[in-house]
Amino acid sequence: MGEGKIIEMKPVSLYEVKDILKERKSEKELTYEQDVTLKFVEKFAKITEKQTNDLLKGLDEIEFLKEDANLKYQIAAALPTKLEQVRLFVPKDVEVSDEDLTKVLELTKTLGEKL
Repeated sequence: MGEGKIIEMKPVSLYEVKDILKERKSEKELTYEQDVTLKFVEKFAKITEKQTNDLLKGLDEIEFLKEDANLKYQIAAALPTKLEQVRLFVPKDVEVSDEDLTKVLELTKTLGEKL
């Protein structure tokens, strides 16, 4: 296995992962891990790029998510449709109001129910 150098680390949506891996697949054979990941995202990345971007913008407006890009992307990937599911994403050391959790649910539930 060749050595790689990490140039940048940033969270990406499932949609972006799918695009990146499809592009790489057209250029060369994917590694086992990349192939498994591509199969996963093809199965679970159900929302479009625009829907993902709109959701991330909406999540950015919620106070406890403003500084946590990783958490926003995790929520966008899972699309929780119940309040209990939203609560599972919140770290134990973060205090969140029920109002903010409900805002997250309103954003994700609409997309999740369309799938």
